[in-house]
Amino acid sequence: MLEFSFEIIDESKINIVYQYGSSSFNFNLFFNYGVWTLHPFDGILLQNKEMCRLIVTDLFKNKDFHVMLARENILLSTLRTSIDLNPETRGDRYQEQEFDELSDFAETHSFEEVLQIEQDSVRERMDFFQNIIQKMYMEGFGPEDNDFNKVQAILRIYKAAHDQLGELSDFPLRGDERRRW
Repeated sequence: MLEFSFEIIDESKINIVYQYGSSSFNFNLFFNYGVWTLHPFDGILLQNKEMCRLIVTDLFKNKDFHVMLARENILLSTLRTSIDLNPETRGDRYQEQEFDELSDFAETHSFEEVLQIEQDSVRERMDFFQNIIQKMYMEGFGPEDNDFNKVQAILRIYKAAHDQLGELSDFPLRGDERRRW
């Protein structure tokens, strides 16, 4: 048996079989939300994260895997995994880094700036779902379609969130320049 083999299911899904030692392991490489993600398909890998990390790390070094990625126009550097390949980062170092990033962010941004960042983020999601609605409408879907109604509901939720965030900017801050987080 080959050390590495794959089957292209469609333009967004590739099944991979990787030989590690005397065993074969199945993976699914899928494209979702603009990102290619590698997911282990075997229960033993899902249950044993350390073993999974070893096998995925070895797969990432496989030349045939690199060639397959290149042929499918998938950059290795942008590939993500559904499992954590660096479990040691979950210790104290990770918490310190997270706290430092949070502290830096809080020290360099006012409440109004954070609020604007959040509103911009929600606005991007609103625009995204508005484009979906327009595309669905142009393809003949409308209020009689269940999925169309669901997308409209999502759009209304984002609109309400955007409006509620906007209301926060009207709160009096009493001239207090201290950071509140």
